[in-house]
Order: sequence, then C-alpha cells, then structure tokens
Amino acid sequence: MVDGRRLRTILVGAAIVLVGAIYFLPKLDAPKESAAPVADGQKGGKNFSEQDYLKSSRAKLSWEKGALVDSLEKLLTSSQVDSSVYDSLASIWDGSGLPGMAARSFSQKAVKFGGENSWINSAYRYFDAFKAANDSAESAWFVSKAIEAYGKVLEINPSNLNAKTDLGILYAEATDQPMKGITLLREVVTENPLHENAQMNLGFLSMKSGQYDKAIERFNKVLQINRSRIDAHVCLGEAYLQKGNPDSAIVNFEIFKNLSNDQELIKQIDQYIAEIKKGKK
Repeated sequence: MVDGRRLRTILVGAAIVLVGAIYFLPKLDAPKESAAPVADGQKGGKNFSEQDYLKSSRAKLSWEKGALVDSLEKLLTSSQVDSSVYDSLASIWDGSGLPGMAARSFSQKAVKFGGENSWINSAYRYFDAFKAANDSAESAWFVSKAIEAYGKVLEINPSNLNAKTDLGILYAEATDQPMKGITLLREVVTENPLHENAQMNLGFLSMKSGQYDKAIERFNKVLQINRSRIDAHVCLGEAYLQKGNPDSAIVNFEIFKNLSNDQELIKQIDQYIAEIKKGKK
C-alpha cells in the first residue's frame, strides 16, 4: 500500500477542506460545556491566562493602531455606544492578523446587541485563532470559545446548518467527544442531504475510521452536489487506494489533474501516481 502521508501534505497545502485543515490537526481535551472558557491550562509550563493573551496581543499593534484601539475602547464605556465601534475594533484586529482578538470584539458586540451574525463572525475567528495557536492550552481555549459562539448561533437559529456543520467538525476533530460531532454532522445531512461541507467532512471521518466504502459514498455524493468540487476526486482516489483499488484511485487522480489549474499540485499528484504505479509492479 502506498503511504498516504504525501497526499495528506498535498491536501493541506492546497487548503482543500473548507473547514477541515482541522482534519489533520491533533485532538485536544474537550472544552467544558459551560459558557465560561476553559482558560487555564499549561502553557510552556505556566498557566494559560486570557489576560496575558490580551496584553501580548496589544503589544503586537503598531503605535498608531494601539492608539486607535485605546480611543475606541473608551467609547465602549458609554451607555450609548454604537455597535459599529465593535466592528471597527474587530477590523483593526483582523488587519493585524489577530483573529482571536477580532473574535472577542464580535462576541462583546453579540452580548450587548444580540444577533446571529455577530456570533457567527466571532465563531469563525475563534476557529482561525485555534489553527494559529501557539500551544495546546491556548488551542483548547480557542476551541472552547468557538464552540460557545457556534452554540449561541444555534440557540438563535437552529436551522443554521453551516454553523451546525462547523460545530460538528470542531467536536469531531478538536475534542475528545468525536461522536458528538459525528451526530451533529449526521443531523445536518438528514435535514439536508445536499449539504456539501457536511457530506465532505463525514467522508473524511469515514476515512479516519477506515470505513472506505462509506467514504467513497460520501465523496461521490459531494460530486453529485457540486461537480466543480474537484478536490473530492483526490479524496475519492485516496479512499480507493486505501481500499486496495489502485486503478480506480489513479482514475480519480487523473480526473482531478485534467480539471485543475494548479500546476504545482498537479506535479505532486503526478509524483503520487508514479508511486502508486511503482507499487503495483
């Protein structure tokens, strides 16, 4: 059997999975169910502190941006503060490459003014912060905040299947409660069998558990939903390969090559196909 590590590198490098670069990240301890963040953990031998994170984030701002943040935060103390102040703060943090701080601003806006959109903006950014976290304690904290924010979205709008999908992926791939995540994803496709991202990630989860027939079924469903989702052919190819069907694997890799414009990725797929053919001899 050809080693799949090369393909996994290809998948991550091409950012093929919508939310699922998480598929290749290590699991973390499950966040608590309460609204309070699981903030304290071990960070370089020290307790992880939200306050330390806030201070270190402020230190990364230029003098001009720091001054603007100071002036905007003063406005937050007003009882008549406008919601746009939170948007302005989030924009500064986004522009500074600090999604965790932007997420915090949107969460504060959501707490004060409510709104599904503010919570979803917060959730997306906490997820991005998780992927960029420095260590497992920080990662766990961001995961807990993302899960909390997605939960708020679903409290407001239980029909938001995109949020439910993202929440399912977080539980399945970033906590020690994978079945909770899988259940959420299955609920999504039960309600809407054409939900592309839920089907895609259920396919990945089937791959991880060695259920290659189910993975093939999921990835084929993705292509029925969206023929332009050509990365599903790569996923199908790997599923067939792991099942012991290299010919079908090569067929799908070749389809991807014919449809892709990414020359670097095509080159890597060519190398992978060569390895498969060599292994068949």
